[in-house]
Amino acid sequence: MSAVTFEHVTRRYGDITALDDVTFTVPSGSIYGVVGTSGAGKSTLLRTVNGLETPSEGTVTVLDRDPARLQQSGLRSLRREVAMIFQHYNLLGSRTVAENVAMPLRLAGTAKEDVDKRVSEALDRVGLADRAHHRPRQLSGGQRQRVGIARALVTNPRVLLCDEPTSALDPITTAQILDLLVRINEDLGITILIITHQMDVIARIADHVAVLEGGQLVENAPVEEIFARPQARLTRRFVETVVPQKLPETLADEVRSGRAGTVVRVVHEAGAGRSVLRDVEKLFDVEADLLHATDAPLRHTTVGTLVLGLHAPGARVSQALQWLSDQEGLTVEVLP
Repeated sequence: MSAVTFEHVTRRYGDITALDDVTFTVPSGSIYGVVGTSGAGKSTLLRTVNGLETPSEGTVTVLDRDPARLQQSGLRSLRREVAMIFQHYNLLGSRTVAENVAMPLRLAGTAKEDVDKRVSEALDRVGLADRAHHRPRQLSGGQRQRVGIARALVTNPRVLLCDEPTSALDPITTAQILDLLVRINEDLGITILIITHQMDVIARIADHVAVLEGGQLVENAPVEEIFARPQARLTRRFVETVVPQKLPETLADEVRSGRAGTVVRVVHEAGAGRSVLRDVEKLFDVEADLLHATDAPLRHTTVGTLVLGLHAPGARVSQALQWLSDQEGLTVEVLP
């Protein structure tokens, strides 16, 4: 089942097209990443989900409803089920942590005893039960973002929209926030749609990823497929930030000189490359040198590359390359 479906969504602002015929589906219970450079249309896309933006063309379906067709009462109801986590927290400095978290419930007229219970549960889930009476200025950036997550969770949403939630955080805090989002997804089954320009964020938590460029969807696939076999030029550039493909210059010189033999790049998924060197040498009597290696742990698997130098008569090297190409989980490319 789908939580969110974008069907031929276009959004124009006068002569500017922010989104151009975007179509994809976010499965219920998944963590779906949308990645792109600044100005790609990511935030505009996210805001169509809770009705803050209306498509110029096409349809967005959210939990079986079209936000663009809802009256204000219907939008308020939908927004209790579709919560949002912001990049810069958006906390009120004059209110305590608990009061900030309680705000969506108070605006909805929830009874005080229910507010207190749900605020306590939300703060406990994000690890801030002991900070309920602090002010935001007394918290670190990571703790403030946890308050923002608790505020989003307090309405018991079915979908979480995350607008660059870690871009203002240091790497260690970023990892902690991403791990928290994964636990929320796994424990509560909440669908998470996260937009970012950081491909390492996608690698760490997402099941699927859509790549936007100039408002257009240029690629859309499971994360492991994107990392193993990126098709679009922009996608390859993003993947390169996590799994570098460029060889160190000293190694590149050796490859160009021919001293490294027949050089191949082997992209491997889910540990499929673990015994490649041993198997090639044993099966085809080919000397295989490991020249370079990279590895990226994804949420559910790993993707990495091995650069091998193969030394043997041409026929045996050809047989080895054919065998490698036939193995599940391996993609082989001979480097010039």
